[in-house]
Amino acid sequence: MNLLIVIPSYNHCKYLPELLKDLINYNVLIIDDGSDVPIPSNLASNNINLIRNKINKGKGYCIKKGAKYAKNNNFSHILTIDSDLQHKINDIKLFISKINNNVLVYGYRSNYKKMPFLRIISNKITSYLISKACKQKIYDSQCGYRLYDICLFENLDSKEDGYQFESEILLNKININSKIDYVNIETVYNDSPSFFSKIQDTFKFIKMYINIIFKI
Repeated sequence: MNLLIVIPSYNHCKYLPELLKDLINYNVLIIDDGSDVPIPSNLASNNINLIRNKINKGKGYCIKKGAKYAKNNNFSHILTIDSDLQHKINDIKLFISKINNNVLVYGYRSNYKKMPFLRIISNKITSYLISKACKQKIYDSQCGYRLYDICLFENLDSKEDGYQFESEILLNKININSKIDYVNIETVYNDSPSFFSKIQDTFKFIKMYINIIFKI
C-alpha cells in the first residue's frame, strides 16, 4: 500500500502546524480550499505538498482533487483527515491495519456524549438510509476520517462538491459485495468553526439521496 494523506482545509490554518508535526512520517497533501488567509507555503516540505483552490469549492471537490493527485503520483490509497485537530493522528495506524482487501475503512464515532443532539439525529438518519441503499451496515456515514482505495474514484459519477460527497461516494460505490471495515474513533470537538449547516446540508443530502436512489 502506498498511502497519501489528504487534508482539505478552509480557514483552519492555525491548527495545521500542530497537525503536521505528527505527520512527518507520511506523505501529505494539503488542499487550501480558498481560505480567506492563504495557507503559507512554508508549511510544505519534502513529504508535505500544498495546493490551493482560487475560490472555495467544497470538501468533496477537494477530496476528488486529492484522489486525482494521488492517482497521478502512483499512490494506491488516500486517507482523509480534517484540518481542525478533531481527528487523532494515532488512529492512522488502526486504519492502515484494517485495510487488507477492504476498499474503504471509515471512522465510527461510537460515543455520542460529546456530539450535539441535532448532529446525532442527522447522523443516525443518514447512516440508516445509506445502509439500506448500500445493503451494508454503515455505522457513521458523516465521519470524514476515511481510508479509501483509489479504485473507488475510477469512473465515479459525482455531482456533489460539498459535504454530501462523502455520502454520494458510498451510495455510488459501496454495495453488498464491497469489502469495508471501520475504526472506532474518539468524538472530538474544539473551538474550530464548523462550516456544516445542519438544515441546509440536510436538505442537500435528501435531494442527493433521492436523485441517486430514484435516478432522477
